[in-house]
Amino acid sequence: MPPRLVVAALLASATLAVTARAQEPADRPGHSRHGAEFDEGPRRAAYAMPGINPRVHVPVAGLDAPAQKMFDQGICQLHGFWFFEAERSFREVARRYPDCAMAHLGMALANFEGEERAAAAIANAVKCSASVPKYEQLWIDAFAAFHGVDDAARTELRSGDAARAQKQKDALVAANKGRTTEQKDKPYRQLVKDLGTLVHEFPDDVEAKAFLAVYVWHAYDWGSGIPIVSHAAIDALLDVVFAKVPDHPAHHYRIHLWDQEKAERALRSCPQIGGAAPGIAHQWHMAGHIYAKLDRHLEAAWHQDASGRVDHAHMQRDRVLPFLIHNYGHNQEWLARSLSCVGEGRAALEVAKNLVSVPRHPKWNKLGDGDSIAAEARARLLSVCEDHELWAEAVALERDGWLDRTTMVRAEVQRLGLLGRAHFRLGQLAEGDAVVAAVDALLVQARAERAAAVDQAESAAFAKKDDAKKTRKAMDEAGREPTDGVRSVLDLQRELRGERLLATGDAKAAVVEFEAVADFPKTLLADAHLAAGDAQKAIELLEKEVKEHPHRVPTVGRLLHAYGESGAAGKAEHKDKARELVARESVLVSTYFVRDADTPLLARVGVGIDARPPIVAKPWWNPANGLYGADFGPRPALADLGPHGWAPFANVGFTLPHAGGGTRTLPQAGNGKATLVVFYLGFGCLHCVQQLQALAPKAKDFAAAGIELVAIGNETLAKTEAGLLALGDGGLPFPLLADPELGAFRAWQCHDDFESLPLHGTFLVDGAGLVRWQDLGAEPFTQFEWLLGEAKRLLALPTTAAKH
Repeated sequence: MPPRLVVAALLASATLAVTARAQEPADRPGHSRHGAEFDEGPRRAAYAMPGINPRVHVPVAGLDAPAQKMFDQGICQLHGFWFFEAERSFREVARRYPDCAMAHLGMALANFEGEERAAAAIANAVKCSASVPKYEQLWIDAFAAFHGVDDAARTELRSGDAARAQKQKDALVAANKGRTTEQKDKPYRQLVKDLGTLVHEFPDDVEAKAFLAVYVWHAYDWGSGIPIVSHAAIDALLDVVFAKVPDHPAHHYRIHLWDQEKAERALRSCPQIGGAAPGIAHQWHMAGHIYAKLDRHLEAAWHQDASGRVDHAHMQRDRVLPFLIHNYGHNQEWLARSLSCVGEGRAALEVAKNLVSVPRHPKWNKLGDGDSIAAEARARLLSVCEDHELWAEAVALERDGWLDRTTMVRAEVQRLGLLGRAHFRLGQLAEGDAVVAAVDALLVQARAERAAAVDQAESAAFAKKDDAKKTRKAMDEAGREPTDGVRSVLDLQRELRGERLLATGDAKAAVVEFEAVADFPKTLLADAHLAAGDAQKAIELLEKEVKEHPHRVPTVGRLLHAYGESGAAGKAEHKDKARELVARESVLVSTYFVRDADTPLLARVGVGIDARPPIVAKPWWNPANGLYGADFGPRPALADLGPHGWAPFANVGFTLPHAGGGTRTLPQAGNGKATLVVFYLGFGCLHCVQQLQALAPKAKDFAAAGIELVAIGNETLAKTEAGLLALGDGGLPFPLLADPELGAFRAWQCHDDFESLPLHGTFLVDGAGLVRWQDLGAEPFTQFEWLLGEAKRLLALPTTAAKH
């Protein structure tokens, strides 16, 4: 049957089902019955998670002991900025106690960065808060006022009229949408005052003081930029918290308080922060900020590794993909940077490769988004290879799929830049020239994209009848980003001209090219000066870098080499400087000699230097090795926190009947062939019909890539077969399985446990049974052309996690 007839038949079947459900207009498959704010966020039941501080406590009237514990878990998760899981905990309380105003307040706090959802949750809290105790009322009123709930709004929300209450909630959501910094200034000031009132009225309450401290910081850092008049005053408030609960997770707040101010003042919380809530990755991460600010990169790396391990354990335990984890990509790319600083070049490269293996997503992890995991991973591949002269490894990255080709100009500038530099540095001129030709073609693409963007803006302005001034402004704005892309390609052409000159012996001409490139790496420029015989210029560049950013092997190592290459005239002076540098950097040099003594950079270091410190034989990640600061304190074994790298988790399997007879099984160990598993919500779901419509024409393409297709519905086998019968002889090019009892839906987490509803889900399972990609939620995934490309990328990569 032609695709358009398949779609028509499916739509006809869906229309009949929707007509039969006409009495339930609010019941949309996959969507919450309680409002759009519940379509996002967690849909799976909460549980008592490991590593939650039991001394965090906000008493809520009327809750039984398990619900109170769950509420306190959510508060602890808020302290650790684990917002997604905090919302899950509060939603679990609301499931057990639907009218618990504090549970709805908790959901609002868990969405403080997403103000529309927060406003909807605070409206629910106000609606339920008419008779709560004063303590709870002060909490709710403080955040209700922040979101614009006045007396009139409170009256409407508590009116008992569902339509009036919903209208008021919608108005609050709209009013909170896209509030500017200026619009939030007064609400933030009032919020801090109201939390101060809570502290005054309940002076023994620890949590009120902790929240007051963090929201003063929020008002500055996340809010309207309200200055913190006295950091010391907030620090003193936190001391009051710690006097009562020494291991309170608010150590996290002290670190944020001083992170951009005087980092050394947060050191006293660094030994406590992780253990205050060891099951929350961000609690371990933030100490890394302080150590990195103080150029203590060993300690920073330890904490970033600890944070990643806690996240990896959570991902495996709860079957979560990395791009849904708050701060994960930021932590791991920083781990790669810290490892690079201490000389762990190859370990840093493995971390970056592990990040590349993280599944991408068209919404949550796009290579083109600068702060996405994919973009961070690519940037670290480049920086690590350049810092440690891993040129052969760079060529292998492109060959083996770690540095994949794209159609995006900026991403291609990164790929071709590293690849071209690597080939020329390895003396592979023909291969380097081929990269230069590819860059020339990229310039044509970049200029064409700029022209198209400008033309489109001009046409749009013309259609709106804008005057000439507005039209020019629109064209300028449309061309700004593409022009940056063009400029980056032009800079790359110049860089690669310099690399070729360097490779063919004309280092002085190469320096001229490199110096004309904006933000050209100082380490690579110093290399070129050395090759040109200008050791003094290289030393000047590197000494400045080491002074501004000490304790970094890529610069310290090059400076030691430059001292050794300074020639007879300055050899005595520079030999003394080299001894002084080795003495200052004894920990760094010792560690580097042990771990990465075979990197090309180290092979050039130490010429003529006879003052090397003893080699330390213990691994860097063991705080007992004598390399860490005396104030670092005891830490748990990293292996006890979780695995070092991310790895796909095993699928849970299924055995289900399929339309046409027989059963279909996917074992947990896989069936030797990749499978795309789609959970759809029957022929009564119009969006599912559109999903099947999008998938059917791609079946041959997936098959050509070695990927089987299977769809699992929530209808009975009889209804599934009836739906297929309506399609005629053509049917669908993949089997439909029936799961009316929702056993597989629940096992694969395609289920809203709070409302007992099936959800949409799409999974890529490899031949070994590992889940390589997944998408779950209120709406079905339909971008199958994109997913086919991502599936090919993922299946071509190994699944081994990064290791020490």
